[in-house]
Amino acid sequence: MRHFLPLVKEKDNMSKKLLLVNPSDQAKLNAIDVRIFLLPPPSLAYLAAMTPPKWDIVIADENVDPLTFEDADLVGITAMTWNAPRAYEISELYRQRGVKTVMGGIHASMLPDEAIRFVDSVVIGEAESVWERVLHDFEKNGLKSIYKGERISLENLARPRNDLYSDKYRIKASVQTARGCPIDCEFCSVATFHGRTYRQRPVEDVLDELEALDCRELFFSDDNILNYGKEAERRAIRLFQGLVDRGLKKRWISQVGIDFAINPEVLSWAKRSGCLAVHIGFESIDEDALQAMHKVRNLKVGAGKYTELIKRIHEHGIGVHGAFVLGSDGDRKDIFERTIDFILDSKIDTASFTILTPLPGTRLYSRLMAEERLLRTNYPEDWRHYDFEEAVFRPRHMTPDELEDGVYRIYQGIDSRAVSLKRAFNSFLQTRSLPLTVVAYSLNRGLGSLATKKYQYVKCVAS
Repeated sequence: MRHFLPLVKEKDNMSKKLLLVNPSDQAKLNAIDVRIFLLPPPSLAYLAAMTPPKWDIVIADENVDPLTFEDADLVGITAMTWNAPRAYEISELYRQRGVKTVMGGIHASMLPDEAIRFVDSVVIGEAESVWERVLHDFEKNGLKSIYKGERISLENLARPRNDLYSDKYRIKASVQTARGCPIDCEFCSVATFHGRTYRQRPVEDVLDELEALDCRELFFSDDNILNYGKEAERRAIRLFQGLVDRGLKKRWISQVGIDFAINPEVLSWAKRSGCLAVHIGFESIDEDALQAMHKVRNLKVGAGKYTELIKRIHEHGIGVHGAFVLGSDGDRKDIFERTIDFILDSKIDTASFTILTPLPGTRLYSRLMAEERLLRTNYPEDWRHYDFEEAVFRPRHMTPDELEDGVYRIYQGIDSRAVSLKRAFNSFLQTRSLPLTVVAYSLNRGLGSLATKKYQYVKCVAS
């Protein structure tokens, strides 16, 4: 039980304090506990950039430090689905002290009628388009219950307040070059939030932001920095070439689609511009599973070519982190051992494995609800189980326990100390990158250790 103890202090009437919060369920073990995965929340830095100078602003991320419930005039909270219950708890504690709260983010946008029960105001969609109005209404004591944000142009986007982030992040900056994804995977809520649009910032604007950063390592927080097609490839090359031409010696990681591996010119400029590794949603090695997920780009390339594509990326000195989703209607019980074999044979540097999770607003959620296959429906309390690491539905070809056990077996098979050392050595042989080798070992061991702790904890609670 968390306690709300600090008293509200007298404040200077000339200034107001805005507290922007990224909540976390600290009672749970999650992948974000592996520090390499810990990234600053870009949405809060963008809101801070659009807040007038007369406001004192604090960004508090519970993944970094416990929330102290410091004094504030207005509290803004962002949340995904799994941490929405904690967001509601934080809001209620502040409201008990007479402090107004505003909630945004993808969960509140999908379920505003739920969120408004726990907060004073909900922002649906992109908050930048309405943030000035929210602050104005608050100052005039006229805060509205619902604000509907519009999809904004990304030209002349405000530069995020990275200076407000904690020093405890390993990677100090998240930079957006585009928003959205035109692909409509059944399990993904990005298309619902952004409407299957793909909006790009002018390359020179992005380069100006990168040049102003005082850190070397960064994460491009796009859902897919490359997008798809020849024009997208040309834009990516302009961005990477611009980093080189300006002499910006950055080291970066980004999410990309599988098409990233196809054009050697893209790979060459990505490496020259400082690309350490890319995060690719392979999702599954089984094409029946890919079909069930509606993962059309991966199907077009073919799961049988994954190893070849990984090799192409390695040949340019770039590492590959693969993201995989287990539990789709195309998965059968042999998928776990087959996935282990693929990870080891393909020499992929690092990989993470999540359980298929039906998030609100997705076609997957609607379908599993209609089929009466959801196991956790005591909302909003049960949203904390929708963390991609618990089976919250009945799979088609296995039991929920078999699904959870199978994911744990994968981590056991690929992330022991001995196997992690061998995989890290392979990473060095493939890329000749010592920084990647260190990151690969640390991440694989971290994920393996976390999976063991979580598995033991869940089984202990269950017994």
